[in-house]
Amino acid sequence: MASFSWTEEDVLRCCSSKCFTKELASTSSFSDLHHAIQSACGIWFNKAAPLPPSSLLSITLGDPFPHLLILQIDVARWLEAFAAHPPIESISPSISQWSKEEQSAAMATANDTTLHELVDWNIRYQEKFGFVFLICASGRGTLEILVELKVNC
Repeated sequence: MASFSWTEEDVLRCCSSKCFTKELASTSSFSDLHHAIQSACGIWFNKAAPLPPSSLLSITLGDPFPHLLILQIDVARWLEAFAAHPPIESISPSISQWSKEEQSAAMATANDTTLHELVDWNIRYQEKFGFVFLICASGRGTLEILVELKVNC
C-alpha cells in the first residue's frame, strides 16, 4: 500500500479537537493504517491531553488507585472533541455524513420504543458525566447500543 496523508479537514470529520487535528495532520504522511493509528494514539494521549509534569512523578506501577490517574489529565481538549459528537439517535440535519453512516445500522434497527429509550438514556448519561455517550456505532443495532449505554450509565 502506498503512503497516504490526511489534511486537517480530513481529521476534523471524525474528531473536532483542534489540537489533535492539527498535530495528526502535521505528522502525515503515513506508511499504512497501522502507522496512522499509532500516530493518532500517541497524539491523543501525549499531546491532546497530556499529564501535567508534576503528576508524572506520582505515577508508579504499584499505584493502588490507577483509575484516579485520569483525574490528573488535562481533559479540556478531549471534551472539545466529545462535544462535537451527536447522540446516537440524533436525526438533526447538521450532523455529518460520516456520523449518519456510522449510525445507520442502529437507525435501521430502531423503532419508536428503542428510539425513546436511546433519547432517555443519552440524557441520563449526559447529566451524569457531562458529555454525550460515545461508542463505535458502526454495524451495531439499537439494542446492542442500548445495552452498552445502560451498562455504562
